[in-house]
Amino acid sequence: MDFVFKTTGLAILALLLIPAAQATEFSQNAPASPATIPARLLTCVLGRATNLDPHRDQKRSEVIYEGSHKFALYLPETQRRTTAPPDPTEPPEPVDPRTKIVVDPDGLTKQVPSRFDRVIDLWPERVEMVTTIAEPVVNLIIVSDISADGKQANLFMTKATDVATLDLKNVYSGSCNVGFDVAGGS
Repeated sequence: MDFVFKTTGLAILALLLIPAAQATEFSQNAPASPATIPARLLTCVLGRATNLDPHRDQKRSEVIYEGSHKFALYLPETQRRTTAPPDPTEPPEPVDPRTKIVVDPDGLTKQVPSRFDRVIDLWPERVEMVTTIAEPVVNLIIVSDISADGKQANLFMTKATDVATLDLKNVYSGSCNVGFDVAGGS
C-alpha cells in the first residue's frame, strides 16, 4: 500500500471530494419528519481514481477514473443531530449495527470489518463513516453532494491512516441513487 503523508492529501480530499456544506432540505417527497432522518439505501457506481497527484491542486474534472464497481450502503433511520459531532479524538458515539455495506461484488471492502466504528450522519449535508481495518489503517467513506431532493449523492471511499494520509491507489468515487422507505437494505 502506498500511503502518502502530505498536507496536500488533505487538499485533494477537500477540493475533489468534500464540497462546501450546502444548506439543503428534503423535498416534500422525502419521508422525513424534522426530528428524524429516514432510512436510506445508496446504490452507487464507483470508479477508481488513477491520476491523483498529491504534489499539486487538481480540479475534480482533471481526475480520471477507471472501472465501474457496483456498491450499495444502507443507512438506518436515525434521530437528526441537535449537537455538534464528537471531536475525532473523542470516543465515538454508538453506531447502529444495521448500518452496513450491502452490495460490493468486486470486493472493494473485502478487508473491511462488517461493522462501522464511527458514523457521523449529518444528512442532507454529508455522512462520514470510518471502519478500522488494522490499526492505524481505516476505511473512510464520505457521502456528500446530496441533491436538494435527497435522491442523488456522491460517495467517496479510501483507505487512510489520517485525513491527510490517503492510499492513493485505493481512492474510489461515484454517484449514488438514494432510496427511502427501505427495510434493512434488502
